[in-house]
Amino acid sequence: MRRAGPRSWRVALAGLGVALLLLSGCAGGGKKDDEDAVPRPEWRVGDRWVFQRTLASGQTVVVTHQVTEADGSGYTVRVAGPASETTMRWTPELHLSRLARGGEVLSRFEPAAMYFVWPLILGKEWSQEFDYRDGRRDGRYTNRWQVGAQIERVHTLAGSFYAVRIERWGSRGERVDTYWYSPRVRYWVRLESYANGYAEELVEVRISTS
Repeated sequence: MRRAGPRSWRVALAGLGVALLLLSGCAGGGKKDDEDAVPRPEWRVGDRWVFQRTLASGQTVVVTHQVTEADGSGYTVRVAGPASETTMRWTPELHLSRLARGGEVLSRFEPAAMYFVWPLILGKEWSQEFDYRDGRRDGRYTNRWQVGAQIERVHTLAGSFYAVRIERWGSRGERVDTYWYSPRVRYWVRLESYANGYAEELVEVRISTS
């Protein structure tokens, strides 16, 4: 995959025909307008992102995320590793509503967890209360998210990407995870899950350009 050029913050959103201008001056507290915002992506059936997951033990495994359903009600993404397969159900706004395995719901967020709030703008923050159900840690939780103050260049096994960093904190103020979203691939290119003890970086991407 061709690496992103360093000569400007303009990123081409393949298949959407939309130009995104991310100004480095945004990090200094300058005025933000529509040109400084990352718009919501559109996923297509067959879009696929392959990650290398590194566990706390140092062991690495390959995990594939692939869109299997896309309609007006949202998206289903199959997450397949060497020993298990789960599905994530996302709303059209990319809020996570549930995780399932083999037709059995493993966990549910009500309302769906707001992992993204569009458009993404540098420094943007949001919080949400939701009911979480997994049969073990059921209860009412509050999460808080924050977009980083500047564009970051993230190096992965798939190449280098300009991305926005999003951090999530839990009800007790603990950092739960950090993920770096790239408009170029319409997904995150790196994920650090502190709650689950692993990190993932992009190895390969295949997305629709039509």
